[in-house]
Amino acid sequence: MTTTDKTKKGRVFSYARWSSDQQSFGDSQKRQLEMANDWCRRNGCALEEQTYTDRGVSGWRGQNRQSGALAALLRIVEPGDRILIEDNDRWSREPVLDSLNALRDAVRRGLTIVFLKTGITVNKSNFDDPSVLFPNFFQSFLANQENQKRSERVRSAMAARRKTMESGTPVKGRLPCWLDWSEKEGKPVVNAEKAAVVKKLFDLCIAGHGLSQIERLMKDIPPITYRPSYRSQIARWNGFFIHRTLSDRSVLGFQRSSGLKIYPAIIDEQTFYRAAAKLKSRKKLTVAVNHQNNNLFTGLVTCGRCGSTYYRLRAKAKNKAFDYLVCSGALRHATSCRKLQAVNYERLEKSFLSLMSQTDLIQRALFGQRQSSRVDAIQAELDDTRRQCEKYVKLIEIDENPSRRMVENLKLLEAKEDRLTRELETEQAKAMAQVAPDKAYEQFQASLTSEPENRSKLSEILRDLVDKIVVQKGGRDSEYSVHLKSAKTPITIMMRQTGWLIGPIDVLPGHVMPFDDPRVTTY
Repeated sequence: MTTTDKTKKGRVFSYARWSSDQQSFGDSQKRQLEMANDWCRRNGCALEEQTYTDRGVSGWRGQNRQSGALAALLRIVEPGDRILIEDNDRWSREPVLDSLNALRDAVRRGLTIVFLKTGITVNKSNFDDPSVLFPNFFQSFLANQENQKRSERVRSAMAARRKTMESGTPVKGRLPCWLDWSEKEGKPVVNAEKAAVVKKLFDLCIAGHGLSQIERLMKDIPPITYRPSYRSQIARWNGFFIHRTLSDRSVLGFQRSSGLKIYPAIIDEQTFYRAAAKLKSRKKLTVAVNHQNNNLFTGLVTCGRCGSTYYRLRAKAKNKAFDYLVCSGALRHATSCRKLQAVNYERLEKSFLSLMSQTDLIQRALFGQRQSSRVDAIQAELDDTRRQCEKYVKLIEIDENPSRRMVENLKLLEAKEDRLTRELETEQAKAMAQVAPDKAYEQFQASLTSEPENRSKLSEILRDLVDKIVVQKGGRDSEYSVHLKSAKTPITIMMRQTGWLIGPIDVLPGHVMPFDDPRVTTY
């Protein structure tokens, strides 16, 4: 065919579509392209080199025509061009009127659309012809109904699966990557090798390693992902998968979509919630690897005046370096704090470690004045709410015509019961994530004795023991308060040029011991 003939008749484009990714590995594309080439041979024309294909794109909502390859093709075609499509359902599976209106709008532009399977050619002049309109109408109707039936079957199957899972029975399907389906037992079983890798991820997280560091430490262990598409790629860990695994309640036995506990657990709840607490805390404690062992108090020291976190800075004078903790609000000029209120880091650390060596004092703080538990408070309120609900239920049962106010009060109490139940579950999860302060103190003393140089480990353990360290006053004579977890009263320390004083825990916060107290340590 000459160029002149091709221009006169217009260009010929092939468009193909299929709905699922699995069909990409079949012969859908090959079959549709062969039908287009065969039509061109019979009609003495040639296809354009560029073909337009929507792979795994559904036509039920018109996605292919709105944002897919068909949309791109409709933007570049001109009057006189022809589009070859296997069948009407490749064009659209939308409701009949939507499909036909879209087809009419296309041919009104001067295009010709050929449905290869039925041999129907649609253009502006014959769109309303019964021999063209009726087949297109019924083909569009059948295409839409087929998708509607398929959707109903899938919805019914998913409802049946969910009903089965709600009864506590797991079903065969996509499982977490550390589980395998046993055909013999008819239930999921733990893959011991993969479960051991998941436990290692949790151990590394609880030990204080961040996602990037865990990724580096796991580089010699093959990933355990269950997605087949990953197996063809380079096997390596990534922070997203590690974070998702550490925060996925499937390790506790919960099914992702239903939230029901139907799988075997591979991690205990305390380990899971401790890892969750570590992930949450590390969002505020990011520090460069070459500085991770410098500051023992990263994220713990705050300003008593503005509440900002203290940063560690280094100053040099006469060829000697001095490290200070400075209020971040002063550095940003965001508060009225001044840089002159900085605390000498070496003196702060020395006085703090000396305080930690006062075992009797620390134990008095941890056990003598323990804060009331938030879990106990919520549980008590929840029990009281449930008792009130039971009273209203009994009153309504014996009254044939209960007042509207009584029913409304019962509804309010039931809503309060639901809210308190959720709060209790949240607080219990937090409590499980925490290490008991007395045990954290023992771990801190043991690590300080056995691994004093491993400051990153000391810092992580310290967060299970200390809630915060508040600097009340900086400068040469500094004052700070140590708030131990579960302790009601903080321990106040005044750092003088000649020594430091420990504030007793049996007086109001802010009071300090006399300077001549025998527990004063000088340096």
